[in-house]
Amino acid sequence: MPELPDLEVIKDNLTPRTVGRAVRGVESRFPAFLKTADPPLSQLEGKELVGISRRGKYLQFYFEENLSLVIHLMRWGWIWHGKSTYPPTRATAFRLSLDDGNDVRVIEPGPQKLARGWVLAAGDEGPLAGLGLEPLSEAFSLEKFAELISGRRRQLKKILTDQKLIAGIGNAYADEILFSARLSPIRYAHTLKAQEIERLWEAIPKTLRWAIGEIKKRVGDALFEQEVRDFLWVHGRAGKPCRVCGTQIEEILIGGQRTDYCPRCQNVDRSV
Repeated sequence: MPELPDLEVIKDNLTPRTVGRAVRGVESRFPAFLKTADPPLSQLEGKELVGISRRGKYLQFYFEENLSLVIHLMRWGWIWHGKSTYPPTRATAFRLSLDDGNDVRVIEPGPQKLARGWVLAAGDEGPLAGLGLEPLSEAFSLEKFAELISGRRRQLKKILTDQKLIAGIGNAYADEILFSARLSPIRYAHTLKAQEIERLWEAIPKTLRWAIGEIKKRVGDALFEQEVRDFLWVHGRAGKPCRVCGTQIEEILIGGQRTDYCPRCQNVDRSV
């Protein structure tokens, strides 16, 4: 699933290709893709795309007359940009045709069609309502973070991936953040000391910004079909030696999520 760093790069790379262009046509090709009926999708036609942003794991496209399109790529979706003359495939969930002869498409291969879109009028937050703190924003202060997690009897991995608490972090980058903070994924938040809370708070934006930079190094200005994860320290490296201490990376399930960690660097104590 694309997470915050992936979506930041997609947003940055898509913006110069599309912003300032008018919508020539728009089409939802999967019945379940579009979750709203008012305003209708057709209302985007003729409108200029004036900006793109990210909120949590959502991309938001802004158009004239205070209209916006929010997209969640879910597990397998990705963004394609190219010539409108290229025929849509069976995996094309959504198509936004622009006046320069190019399309922005949501591609979702595989049998499960989970990607979703919402057309929103001014003042309507749609699926963005209720999302937690943005970890790269100025609002993500130590004070607010400490207030958010202190005393919670939940494991750190579950807290980091709870979109109602912190928006944008998924399975992979929760593992990376906890490795950077040298904290066990199975630790309960209420057991953290003040210095550990601060260490975790610092690791969150630090890890996410590092990941954005690493992805940009690999893809440049291109869009990409698969998550770029070859640089990660622990996630996806179960059974391999830790790049810091050489201990074998281990894997457990937490809430059904694959969780990778270094038992030495993160001092995992299953009795905590």
